[in-house]
Amino acid sequence: MKPLSILLVFAGLFYFSTIRAQINPTNNIIGVDITLPQNSTYTYDSALISCYNFGTRQIGLHFLWKSGLETTPGVFTFTNLDIANAYYPYFNVQVDLNIDPIETNILELPTDLVNRTFDDIVVIDRFKILLDSVFNHIPDLQLSSLVIGSEIDAYLGTDQAKWTQYITFYREVAAYAKSLRPGLKVACEAMFTGLTGSAATYLQALNSNSDYIGVSYYPINNDFTVKSPTVAASDFSVVVDLYPAKPIFFYQLGYPSSSLCNSSEDKQAKFIEQVFQSWDTYHENIKMIDFTWLHDWSAEAVNYWSDYYGISDTAFIGFLGSIGLRNWDGNGSDKQAFIELKCQAKQRGYNTLPINCEAGVTSINNSDQISIFPNPAQTKLKIELPSDLKNFHLTIYNQFGQIEKSVPDFNNSNTGIDVSNLPNGLYFIVLHHSDRQISRKFLIDK
Repeated sequence: MKPLSILLVFAGLFYFSTIRAQINPTNNIIGVDITLPQNSTYTYDSALISCYNFGTRQIGLHFLWKSGLETTPGVFTFTNLDIANAYYPYFNVQVDLNIDPIETNILELPTDLVNRTFDDIVVIDRFKILLDSVFNHIPDLQLSSLVIGSEIDAYLGTDQAKWTQYITFYREVAAYAKSLRPGLKVACEAMFTGLTGSAATYLQALNSNSDYIGVSYYPINNDFTVKSPTVAASDFSVVVDLYPAKPIFFYQLGYPSSSLCNSSEDKQAKFIEQVFQSWDTYHENIKMIDFTWLHDWSAEAVNYWSDYYGISDTAFIGFLGSIGLRNWDGNGSDKQAFIELKCQAKQRGYNTLPINCEAGVTSINNSDQISIFPNPAQTKLKIELPSDLKNFHLTIYNQFGQIEKSVPDFNNSNTGIDVSNLPNGLYFIVLHHSDRQISRKFLIDK
């Protein structure tokens, strides 16, 4: 047999945790919406640095048209934008800027425009004036995208006339925004349920004017109780099937931990794990996920937004109050989900934090759990699993993270895997099933 390069072997050992994953810091972005804990000693700087250290290079900023930027017709408030323009470039962090004429189920038009339709030239021109002013205040802010509207399908419903009006508005103001900043990417955020269900046709028409497909994703039932963490895999597949040709940005993605939603910290952590596994599968389509949000809200904030949305359901209160990756009390403390997020990011090369991820990431990597032989291999590779491990999806990656072979429903009944077409080198096997994962490396040496 020909000896393999020692350098290759060492490179493979060093990069193992990154290579076997499919998302990477060059092509896929991890974002977080920053919220703060109870104590003021844990500052925004503290929060941003914490997120930066585990791999975040992009932040979402949200401004409501009426409630945030133009509380009085013709009078603008840009203090926070001025701060953002000076602050984020210092950290070399990009921003997804939301300016929302619709916020979920609430119309955010200034008071003198509420009786006009979105396709009214007066409304369109006023938003253009707003954009003029916004961009004048953020000349140095690096924008990943401009998002016009948040979860708009909750307000527009299935009203064809309203959708037609909003699509006209969106087309006009999106084109105008691009004229103000050449190269700007524009999107509109819709809920997963609308994007894939009742409003799918309308959103296909709207997104013909979008650079990115904006998604808000919380896998919950109509009563705000949680779905299984594993639904992310099929849900991601549905979105990608609908929009195979445009980059997909999850501007909101989260999972509550409250028992009021039939959830727990463990379920929330398993959801984070499942998201990363599913993201690996669709790494070429899903370019960004913004995890919502860093800290739980205070009871006061939860009550405010419950009143704002006009929903007082107990499970909804639990949902709003437990989406955070960290607890609110004191200086905040990591939930299992935040540990999982940092570990999943570390496995894929986003950070080198000195954290022990064995307990935080669900995996099966004990030497007695799986046998691979011969290793090195030449033409056929045999894998033996314990009897209780069945029907895994097996994927073989090369040293560049590219998929070489995929075998669904792999189990001990498989006689072996033909690797005769693979050139000499280092390879990685990853087996996924539900919340379990096995990973191994092997050599081809002919």
